[in-house]
Amino acid sequence: MPVQRHRHSETAHAKIQKEVIVHPPVDVTDENVLPGRTRSSPIVYEAMDLLSTYGYLPVRLSEPSIPINLIGLKKTGSLLIFALRSRLPVSSAAKLRELYTGKVDFLRGMAGKVLDRIMIWVYSPACGWRYYLVYPGGLRYDLDFPRSLE
Repeated sequence: MPVQRHRHSETAHAKIQKEVIVHPPVDVTDENVLPGRTRSSPIVYEAMDLLSTYGYLPVRLSEPSIPINLIGLKKTGSLLIFALRSRLPVSSAAKLRELYTGKVDFLRGMAGKVLDRIMIWVYSPACGWRYYLVYPGGLRYDLDFPRSLE
């Protein structure tokens, strides 16, 4: 009896995707050190398609210690993105920070140290896609999206 495959896995293999897996240095002689999770979600692949639509070369980054799972590369500069799916509505920057405080604060700390633009893309069933720019002082809903990516 043939095994049925999930539709997502077929489409994921049908497309050529760029993927970078970065792991921090580990002591390979220590048997108690295991690599972190590098699982991806369908939302990340949807965000990659959006990046492609706006002329970016999307690269999926799998590194569990930082909340960045996509990099968009373009001649005009790169874009660091944390794409996620939330079951709860994320209707404002304040709600996003409330739900993901640690990750938002980590990205705010990065915002003042890297030259790349940092964004958080959130998909929730109630609100659809919402796009937030990350600054050292906080978050701002990107009203100009997708024009801001051009």
